[in-house]
Amino acid sequence: MFGTDPFTARDAGCVGWSPDDLRGFVRDGPVRRVLRGVYVDAAVPDDVRLRARALAKFVPAGWVVCLRTAGWLLTADVLPVGANRAIPPIDLMAPSGAAAPRRTGCRGRTGPLPAYDIVDVDGVRVTVPSRTTADQLRLLRRPDALAAADAMRRATGVEPDAVADVLDRFRGQRGVVQARELLALSDPRAESPQESRTRLRCVDAGFPCPEPQIEVFDAFGQFLARLDMGYRKERKGLEFDGDQFHRTPAQLRHDRARRESVEREGWTVNVVTTEQVFGRGLAFERVVSELLGVAPRFTRHHPKYGGWDIGEPSWPTDGRVRRRAVPVSA
Repeated sequence: MFGTDPFTARDAGCVGWSPDDLRGFVRDGPVRRVLRGVYVDAAVPDDVRLRARALAKFVPAGWVVCLRTAGWLLTADVLPVGANRAIPPIDLMAPSGAAAPRRTGCRGRTGPLPAYDIVDVDGVRVTVPSRTTADQLRLLRRPDALAAADAMRRATGVEPDAVADVLDRFRGQRGVVQARELLALSDPRAESPQESRTRLRCVDAGFPCPEPQIEVFDAFGQFLARLDMGYRKERKGLEFDGDQFHRTPAQLRHDRARRESVEREGWTVNVVTTEQVFGRGLAFERVVSELLGVAPRFTRHHPKYGGWDIGEPSWPTDGRVRRRAVPVSA
């Protein structure tokens, strides 16, 4: 009925669909939600043009799309981690001195918006990749910020120097210290937000920063596997096993055979799970400590200093958990 055009719930009501009808179509599959309050025929492929047309149904003229929504429009995987990967409210920005955008389903803010920080994407005004990445690094929580920066570098090819130039313009403002630290850690080779968070948790525990996506070959040069991350010189790998691709018996058998082939070449591979990476305890640190044979040296950013009751470490210590203000680098 709507062809390839995105439509709103109000549009659906104009052609006789009740709210229950629309929910049923989304639940059963003929219709999918593109973003909050905007829908499209499920057969229409997802691309930048579709996302821009969907945003155009929502964003009034003169407002600028920023932060996570700008990254999403540019096809970077910047959605918050969760069971349903729900699209968050639309991030909009108005120039400094203007009233912040206020509209149901959006998060409004103000900030400097010079013309060179704005690009038109199919009729929607969006912050350019370098400004988008800088804002994400400054204003999102540390794990979300690094995951977003990795995704932006992977999806758009934005260079760290371009992001650093933007951060120089915000010197002394909120989040710039965090942004510079995380920009140095960002890596476009990370293939998922979970891998980015795993890498950051290693750094915040004081372990060397692991290298993402290490290819392993046998003695004859035959490709065996690509590890999520690890330490090439020490021949130690760290794999993140989420629930989506590592749950069925067939998937588990494949994982086991793949790791056994890598371990036959002298590698040691440990696995961390969603619960360990996102949990508040020290189970993650125990896995990495066992892999590397060293105790962690926590940074000020580690969850241990967030006031959570996560128990005491089980590895040998001298009675004190050392705290570092600067992460250990590889």
